[in-house]
Amino acid sequence: MRLLFFLLLLLNLAYLLYGLARHAPETPPDPTVWQQPEGIPMLRLLREGGVAAEDVIPDVGQAACVSLGPFGTPQAAAPLQARLLGEGLAPHVRPMTESRPLSYWVVLEPVDGRAGARAAITLLTARGMNDHYIITEGPHRDGLSLGLFSEHARALRRLEQVRGIGLEPIIETRYREVSFYWVDVNASLPMIGALSLELPEGVFPVERDCP
Repeated sequence: MRLLFFLLLLLNLAYLLYGLARHAPETPPDPTVWQQPEGIPMLRLLREGGVAAEDVIPDVGQAACVSLGPFGTPQAAAPLQARLLGEGLAPHVRPMTESRPLSYWVVLEPVDGRAGARAAITLLTARGMNDHYIITEGPHRDGLSLGLFSEHARALRRLEQVRGIGLEPIIETRYREVSFYWVDVNASLPMIGALSLELPEGVFPVERDCP
């Protein structure tokens, strides 16, 4: 009987140890430490390091500037200026000056002085070209004037006509200073478009850098 008692006791102890070993909590693995690769900056939340969200959002509402024109006179620009003033804007008229072609002069430059000019006249007259005269002053003195034209195409035709008889004239463009005016306003193109302005023919809005 004593032997049986010790045998049962050993069996109970073995069962108890088996149960404890089965339900013991597993040991968690060691945490893995992630290393930041070299050359790649660390990302941070906006709230970290004192960076405010509004500091990183671009300002998409910043107003641009627009010029409307060109106008031939300040008086022609006045109605548009008044309309923009009525819309609560602050337009101003800006004058500009530009050199523009006025006419095109076909000239046969001087060769051999006055005698060369007369020889050229003889050749031109023989071919039925009588629209010419000897230039008596200026940089083309003793050359020939072969016509003054308001259109470049007509001057070019005259040039080719004279070249056809063996002469080599040139076209000299004459310029004049032209004044015109722009209405400048601190507003964007969408803002100007929303006003449904009735612009005169040849007048258009141009977006530009604000001064």
